[in-house]
Amino acid sequence: MAFLRTLATALLMLVPSWATAQVNNPAGSWRCIVNSEVVTIDVQMVVAPNQQLQFQGSILYLHTGRAFNVWGPGRWLLSPPDQAYPAGLFRFQMQPSGGNHAIFSMFAAPTGDPRFLGNQFFNPQTGTTTNTRCQRLG
Repeated sequence: MAFLRTLATALLMLVPSWATAQVNNPAGSWRCIVNSEVVTIDVQMVVAPNQQLQFQGSILYLHTGRAFNVWGPGRWLLSPPDQAYPAGLFRFQMQPSGGNHAIFSMFAAPTGDPRFLGNQFFNPQTGTTTNTRCQRLG
């Protein structure tokens, strides 16, 4: 019995840290892509446990072809669970430096796999869908 406990402890130590990450704290490096009828956002961000983040990436407005390289600080928060999002919903708010773009947010929920976050939002007023997918890096 002691051997099994020792073996289980040793195996648990081999599990990567992301595999045991808590869904209520997304600390780490992420790449997120948001696709909608209007815009595509592709950012990499380093999320700190203190609700701060740093990001860099690009925003492409599909109808005009205008593209912006964005970077800077931001913050995140986790909304409480509800019927639509039983594990809560993360809001990643980006504040681009350099003055070339306004503040923007991305929304993603835990997926059950700590390596991924995602969200699919259907807007009943416009009939369009916004898809967000995030993958932990490293």
